[in-house]
Amino acid sequence: MSMSLTELFVKQYKLCGLDDSQTVAVIFEYGRKPEYVDAAVAAARALGAGVLVLGASSLSNPTLPPYTSDGREVPALLSAAGECDLVIDLTVGGLIHSNVRTSIIGKGKRMLFVAEPADVLERLMGDEALRADVDAAAELLKQGQVMRVTSSAGTDLSYDISSPELPITRQWGYVDEPARWDHWPSGFIACFPRDRSAQGRIVLRAGDVIIPWQRCVQTPVELTVKDGFITAIDGDGPEAFLLQDYFKRWNDPAVYALSHAGWGMHPNASWTALDVYDPRSLYGQELRSVAGNFMWSTGSNRFAQRETPAHLDIPMRGCTVEIDGRAVVVEGQLQRMTELVG
Repeated sequence: MSMSLTELFVKQYKLCGLDDSQTVAVIFEYGRKPEYVDAAVAAARALGAGVLVLGASSLSNPTLPPYTSDGREVPALLSAAGECDLVIDLTVGGLIHSNVRTSIIGKGKRMLFVAEPADVLERLMGDEALRADVDAAAELLKQGQVMRVTSSAGTDLSYDISSPELPITRQWGYVDEPARWDHWPSGFIACFPRDRSAQGRIVLRAGDVIIPWQRCVQTPVELTVKDGFITAIDGDGPEAFLLQDYFKRWNDPAVYALSHAGWGMHPNASWTALDVYDPRSLYGQELRSVAGNFMWSTGSNRFAQRETPAHLDIPMRGCTVEIDGRAVVVEGQLQRMTELVG
């Protein structure tokens, strides 16, 4: 690593447009990632920004403050964060799927989740070129009607993406716009297709990854998808058994639903992350961002009013992704997004 953690935060803050007229809120959990807290604070001070440091015993559970169990907002520490210009989320599990995030960005604030090892943060720092590619990919999704995914392993899956209000997640690793959330590092595009529209077959093969298990698939798994739900899981290896057992134990039909879908776009992200780093130290964002992966998810979809704590992200290699017959990924190779936008 050529830069210190504080220097990395300074560089990130500059990408986020932070200056001495703004205030940063740093949210963390006591006893966890203290070096990140110190670096985030020191970097903000180096740029002349004000800093509000907010710690609690646990914030990874999205049902915790600033909302009570009956939904009333309370003036807790996260409400204070919502008054700052830029919020840095250093919690272990992240506040991604929580009302906390919705409340903060709903006030027009910027929020950045930071969870990966320092050298991953440096190697996968976002830039304008990545942002331009992600924006171009978002335009392709907005213009599209059908997303189809195929592979030589047997995957053949289609989604209806024709909704004019199609929710699209654009991630390039920094937050320089009001009401924007992102994850440092990051580099991918995803959408929430029309709910219950997914049809076909997904075949996982060796090298595909199951997040947050941080596990590479070793043996093939075939999943049948009908009307947006996984209806069968077949295979003789451990991953087929584990997926069967995982879904069954929730005793909740919603866990079988397909949620968002998209593809990785970061040129520096690598499939080797789980072997290079301790898997327990990774949130999995590098694997989500590998250029040319097809990534789909299960479970929760707030746009379909479906809430469930069971949520898997599964980046797959070697797939071809087409939008209305126009290939954006060919056998795992990302195409040039800016050249595809008409």
